[in-house]
Amino acid sequence: MNFAIKLLTSTKFAVAIIAVIIILAVVGSVYPGGEEIFGSWLFLFFIGVLALSTVSCSLTRIFPLWHAVTRPAIEVGDEFIQKLPYHANLTGVTVAQFKAHLRGYKWYESTGSETTFIFAQKGRIGRFGPQIAHFGVLILLLGVVIGAAYGQANPYSDKITVIPVGGSQQVDSFTLRLDGFNVSYYDNGAVREYRATVTIIDGNQVQTRDITINGPLNYKGLTLLLYGYDSGGLLGGGKASWVAFQIKNDAGITLVWTGAVVTLIGIMLSLYVSHKRVWIKSYKGRIILGAMSNKNSARFLREVDNLCAKLEDYS
Repeated sequence: MNFAIKLLTSTKFAVAIIAVIIILAVVGSVYPGGEEIFGSWLFLFFIGVLALSTVSCSLTRIFPLWHAVTRPAIEVGDEFIQKLPYHANLTGVTVAQFKAHLRGYKWYESTGSETTFIFAQKGRIGRFGPQIAHFGVLILLLGVVIGAAYGQANPYSDKITVIPVGGSQQVDSFTLRLDGFNVSYYDNGAVREYRATVTIIDGNQVQTRDITINGPLNYKGLTLLLYGYDSGGLLGGGKASWVAFQIKNDAGITLVWTGAVVTLIGIMLSLYVSHKRVWIKSYKGRIILGAMSNKNSARFLREVDNLCAKLEDYS
């Protein structure tokens, strides 16, 4: 059990699984007929392993991290403070002065008969950046699995359908009728736009839409794209007699994009939000102060050092 947990929470293992998934995705995208890979048990197996690895990694870290961030150690000894990256002994400086200058911090205070302990922190959300990114990856993987499963189950997905102008074709649970196809041109004779006008007939619901090269039709988890047209008829008589549409499955795409955004947010928090912490022990007019930050440490410690020097000058 311990070996399995260590393996699943290993960064090298996760990278190896991601590499395998990328290779399978490239094969499925490049080779003819390779799209079947996305719905195969092999692809879904590695997606499942990556999801399990992500969950294991998050669970083994989130609870200790949550406890450390939400229940920080406030009453610390001199030895603890002296081991921090920055520590200083100050006289003639009050805790209120620090509070006035350290804005945006969350303060914790513990007061005894003679000693006051202060802990302040800022940017703790940055510590949860990796976990937020992991959650985003799970959402993304769920979207991939749904898309793969739906694509395999739907016989209309990843198909080419040819519809004559004025004719119709059954697509999944609705009927697609091709009302017309037009090509517009620039003054110099270059093509401006290809536009197919179609009507969707779905029970009692009837709606007319336009499909262009850059404007596909999305309906009930399927995307219809312009794939080809009767170029001979267009050149000979000025009208195309048929249009070909490529049908793509976009089930799960919302989850994929949502997961990608959440993952990006987690990465940005992890990279750019520093968790800054300051410990203060006040005893008989003497202050012992220590500080640390998980990112941009040198800059933060310089700021604290300058603040301490400034407050001592005022005292």
